[in-house]
Parts: sequence; structure tokens; C-alpha cells
Amino acid sequence: MRRLAARIYILCDGYDEVEGDEGGDDKVNDKKRKDGTKRGRVTKDVASRYREHLQQLRAKLDQPPFATPLSSCGNSGDSEQSQAVVEMVELPERHGSARAIKAAFDLGLVTTPFVMVAQHDNFFVSDVSLPSILEAMMDNEWIKCLHFISTATIDYAKKSKRRYSIDIEPFMRDDVNNLDGSLVPLLFWYGRTAISRTDYYTQFVLKGPTLRVGDHLEELLGVKQLRDIQKRGMAVAHPLWGNFVLDQGREVLYHLSGRRVRATADPSSENGGAGVGDGPDFISTEVRARDTLPGQAPTDEACKSFTTARSVRAIVPGLEIIPTKRKDNADDDLATPSGKFKQKCFQCGKKGHSYRFCPDTKEGDQPTIETIGL
Repeated sequence: MRRLAARIYILCDGYDEVEGDEGGDDKVNDKKRKDGTKRGRVTKDVASRYREHLQQLRAKLDQPPFATPLSSCGNSGDSEQSQAVVEMVELPERHGSARAIKAAFDLGLVTTPFVMVAQHDNFFVSDVSLPSILEAMMDNEWIKCLHFISTATIDYAKKSKRRYSIDIEPFMRDDVNNLDGSLVPLLFWYGRTAISRTDYYTQFVLKGPTLRVGDHLEELLGVKQLRDIQKRGMAVAHPLWGNFVLDQGREVLYHLSGRRVRATADPSSENGGAGVGDGPDFISTEVRARDTLPGQAPTDEACKSFTTARSVRAIVPGLEIIPTKRKDNADDDLATPSGKFKQKCFQCGKKGHSYRFCPDTKEGDQPTIETIGL
């Protein structure tokens, strides 16, 4: 098989510049700015810094390793590689995630039978064999979308049965040639980094409702897939969605929260100035061996929690953790939730509170932070 290096496109969303807030309550203004930025409405200062960021990014792409052709991986014609290309695509106006993805297809950027849609805040923390995955997908048309395992999908079969009373184990596959791991069918359409068939996007994912500015595909399709499976059953409904996660027995994707980090003033710092493990909520433990990461959370085994979720922080050069603003009385700050919690508690599985405020939590039950270097 002749493999070509993939063309990589970085989609940069547009924005609407608005007048900034001056004076008044700083807390209120700060919330308005955050809400506006999420909707692509930014102040003149933020717009200026965003343009500067794009200029710096464009300059980086003109330098090695991005501008360096990949050398041939062998003398045989079956293993030739072409030059890798990384390009920036600046969208002229605000799109949001879903419409930006659609724009990539509408602009004719995707010309291959398979495509990887990657989020800017998802990092690979373990090796995967992309050629093997592509070969498996070419040989098995029923694999329409393949995800990489992350915190949310570790022990996915167990979570699915506990949360939704759906047994997916009979539909798991560990006999697919070329794949290092088991294929686990998903109940929910996730918007995380994954490899998909190009026509899966053009003929199915993007053929749904009219996309509005700011839409996210996960919000539009996630629960829709779950409800379809609950109504028609796994055997009938899931082949339409065709999405799986490859369980390699270790965490592969890591989500870096953009709400908790910022560019450091000292880019040369090895740990980016990040105060990893700071704060009274957790005990900080540095994890040095990569093979200790997957699913070995204190919340699952030691604490018998509702899920296997645990807290992980990555050290990323050039980024630092944003200091948390706390009240003078730390105990009071921890004792009272800041707002209504809409999801299920990791500890007991009930809605209405997070694990930090779970009435069933005992002393020492808080999960350990695992620290990894990227």
C-alpha cells in the first residue's frame, strides 16, 4: 500500500469585534467578556492579541519541523511518502466548531477517503499505529468512526451498563486484523479527536439539521445517538452510527482544559511555570511511568466510585495553570458549591452535586491528581 503523508489544516475561527466594558463591577465585566469570547464577540484588545497569535503561528509553520519534507521511509515503492503540509485556514467570520468543520469540507480541503478531525485541546499521550488503523478501516466498512481512548471512555462497557443499563459487551470486537486492542461500540456521539470515513461526514454527520453559528456536533448528535439506541436497540441502531473507541489498555488522548491554563510569561521554563497539584482539593502525585495511567484511578478501586474518572494534569511547555481566586476563608469556599451542578457525581452517581460536595464522601476519598509531561 502506498502511504502519503496527510495534509494538515489548522482552522482559525473568525470573530466579531465589540466595544469593551469600562468601569463597573469587575466580576460582572469579567463574566461578560468570557461569555462574549465563547460566542466570538471580543474586545479590541482580545482581537489584537488573537491576530498576533495567528501571526506567530504562521511564522512557526514556516520553520522546521513543519516546513521540512518527510524523508522516504524505505526504498520500496510501496512505502513512499510525500511531503507533509501544514496550512492555516483563517475563516473570515465566526463559525464555531460544527460550522468550521463543515467549512473544511465545503472548501474542498478534504480530498482523502479518511479524515482525522482533531480538537486543539486534545493531546496524544500514548503511541498509536495510524497505518494499522487505516488498514483495519479499509478492510471493514462497518467501522465508520474510530476514537482513541480517553478518561471518558476507559472501562466504557462497565460505565454504559451502570449508567444506561445497556450491555455493549456482546458487540465488542477483539478479532479485527491489524488493530492492537478491542473495538468498543459507543452509545454517544463524541466530538473528540477521531479518524472517520470522509463520506461518513459528508453523507451523514453534516447532513443533519442546519448548523448555526456556535453549534457543536457533539451537542447535536450525542444524545440523539443514545436515544436511538435506547429505542431500537444496539443491534439495529448502532450500525447506522458506526462509531467505536479503540481500547488499547492505556489512555491515549488527554484533554487540556483551556479554562485553566494560559500562556506563561517564561516560555523557556521546563514546566511552563505550572503550579501542578496546587490547591487543597487533591493530593498531588507525580506519575512517571506511562503504563500506570490507564484506568488506575483511586476513585474506581480504592473509593468504589460511580465512574473511573480521576483528575489528570499535564505539564505543557509554554503554558501555566491560572491561579484560582478563593475567598479569605478557605473552608467556607470549599463547603459551598459556586452554582447548580447539572451532571452526575463521580462518587455516588446521583445528580445535583459534584464529587467534591458528595454527602457519601469519606475522608481520604478525593481522587489523586496524576501529572504527565507532554
